[in-house]
Amino acid sequence: MLSLRAPSKINKLPIRRLYSSQHAFQPVPALTEPLDLISVDEFRARAFSPEKPLLITVGDGKGVKSSPRAIPAAEKWFTRVASPSTSKDVGEADDDIAILSQEYLSPFGSTILPYELITPHPSKPDPDTNTNPTPNNELSSLLKHYTQYSSPDATFHTFSAPLSLFLLASQSLSLSPSSTPQLYIAQSQLLSLHPALHSDLPTPSLVSQAGKGDIYDSNLWLGIPPTYTPLHKDPNPNLFVQLAGRKRVRIFEPRVGGGIYRDVQGRIGMGGFGGGQMRGSEMMEGPEREALWEAVWGDPDNTEGRDGGFEAIVGPGDAVFIPKGWWHSFRSVGEGVTGSVNWWFR
Repeated sequence: MLSLRAPSKINKLPIRRLYSSQHAFQPVPALTEPLDLISVDEFRARAFSPEKPLLITVGDGKGVKSSPRAIPAAEKWFTRVASPSTSKDVGEADDDIAILSQEYLSPFGSTILPYELITPHPSKPDPDTNTNPTPNNELSSLLKHYTQYSSPDATFHTFSAPLSLFLLASQSLSLSPSSTPQLYIAQSQLLSLHPALHSDLPTPSLVSQAGKGDIYDSNLWLGIPPTYTPLHKDPNPNLFVQLAGRKRVRIFEPRVGGGIYRDVQGRIGMGGFGGGQMRGSEMMEGPEREALWEAVWGDPDNTEGRDGGFEAIVGPGDAVFIPKGWWHSFRSVGEGVTGSVNWWFR
C-alpha cells in the first residue's frame, strides 16, 4: 500500500507503459460525504454492484454535513506537530505533520505487530529509500537486532516487534524525517490488536451491509514515509480508509492492470506467471519491484500506449472502494506518519 522521491532514474528496465502519461489518468468517481453518512443503497448502486471504483471524500471540509468521526482511531491515535522540513510535496499543503500519539498509544506499546523495513542494497543505493543513518541510537540498535538474521544482500526485511518500536520511529520522524528508517506496519490484522485499539476501528456499515456481510479480512497500515505498495489485485472487494497522512492510489480495470502486470513479468523473465498477490517478497525488492514502479509511477513523459487508469489522493477521513480484481498501487505523499485501515469483504 512515498514522499514522491520517485526512483525513475535508477536501473530503468525497458517497461512499456500501457497509458499515455500522468495526464491520462481519470479521477476516481467521487462522493463528497462523510463515510458514516453515505447511504448503503447509494454505495451499492454506484460502486459495489456495478464493480466500479469510488472515492468517498470529505473534500476540504466545507459544505460537508457535520458528522461524528466514522473511525475514532483517526482522532485518538494521531497528533500533529510542526514539520521540521521546509520542503512541500504535492498534496501536503500543511505546515505540520501527523505522528503517533505517545500519550494514547504508549500503554499498548507491548502489542506485537508485523513489520516491514526497506533498506538500500549495500552496493546500489535506492533514491526512494531513506538512506541516511538514523540519529536515534536506540532505534538503530533495535532495528539491527530485529534484522540480524536477514541475508546481507536483503533490502526487504520482515519481522515481528512491539508497537513501541513504531512509537520510537514516530518520535524520530518529528525531529528528522529524512533520516528516519522506512518502517511499515503492513497488513496487521485488526483481530490481533488489543481490544481497546480494535474498538477504535469499527467496521463501516458499507462493509457490513452492502453485500453478504462476509468480512474476509481487516488490516491496519502504519508507515514512515516513503511507503509503497506495488501493483496488485485483491481476491475480494476492498474498502480502504485513510486515518492520517495522505496516499496517492492508481487503479486499473482488470484488463488494463493484468496487461501491465504480464508485461512486467515478461520483461523480467518471469514469462507472465504469478498472480499479482500483494506484498510477496519478490515484488518488494529487486527487479520486480523496480519494474512495477516504473510501469505504474515512472517517467510521465513516456507516451507509449493509450489505455488509462484512475487516480486519487486520499487524505484523513477519506475512503476508496476498489472492486474485486481491479489492479492498484499505493504510495504515500508527504512527510508525516501515514495511517490506514482496510476491509476485504463480500
